[in-house]
Amino acid sequence: MNFRKTTLYFTAFVLFIILFDAFQQQYYLTTYDIVDGGDRIPFSELFMIHSIRWVVWGICSIPLAIIAWKKFSVSDSDVSTSNWFQISATGFFSWMISILVVSMISILRYADVITVSNILETTEFFVFQKGITFLFAYCVLVLTLYSNAKNIVIDAQWVEIKDLKSNPALNSDSTAEPQVSIKIGNKLKLIPLAEVTWIESDDYCVKIHTEQKAYSLRKSLKSLEEQLAPYNFIRVHRGALLNLGYLDQVDFESSMVKLQDSSELPLSKSGAQILRKVLKASSI
Repeated sequence: MNFRKTTLYFTAFVLFIILFDAFQQQYYLTTYDIVDGGDRIPFSELFMIHSIRWVVWGICSIPLAIIAWKKFSVSDSDVSTSNWFQISATGFFSWMISILVVSMISILRYADVITVSNILETTEFFVFQKGITFLFAYCVLVLTLYSNAKNIVIDAQWVEIKDLKSNPALNSDSTAEPQVSIKIGNKLKLIPLAEVTWIESDDYCVKIHTEQKAYSLRKSLKSLEEQLAPYNFIRVHRGALLNLGYLDQVDFESSMVKLQDSSELPLSKSGAQILRKVLKASSI
């Protein structure tokens, strides 16, 4: 989903909440005797009141959106716990400010005297009336930014591994080195297959690891296992495909494989059996 569609859907989501709040308040005012003349308050006025409150929410969400986007888009790796803590703290601060500002606007609208007790009472009221809705909207905003940031990373680092078996330029009579074609924006970067240390399963895609960084690929680990078998890649675990050229140590007792760059991969029982056979066949 691109940024324009995401913005449109999120705006529609907020508009739906505003309409729902306005209709709900109008129902309460016309059905129950909450305030004098409440049944004569037009819907347009209620809609405007709730729209102003959500405008306040939107303004207060700007710092959260900026910080969250920076944390999510800084790299293609998982967001660290400290970054999530910073995002959560910013979100809580934005939530408190939005509730406080909405409370102040409500006090000024009804021309009440601004006192500490009045502010506390009104703020407490809006914590229960709008607090959960505002908090839910902040969570939706953060999750939307997270999803878009990850999609951009995947699209920017789109990896295409050509059919190495059928590529005539990579047959046994050719001296060309097999390469991984990585599309980054409008540019194409070629990485020698020999520089790929291991491949990790990652939900609906995989991560191609090199000694420098990792690149995302929308492809299954099983298809890559078959495709890269002729190039010394073996599956040592259901979530890991190893380049034997980077193998450093194997600990069959602790079921762990160590690479030359100090990375450690888990070793399954079936992977251990395959690795034993491969090492036995290639050892002197």
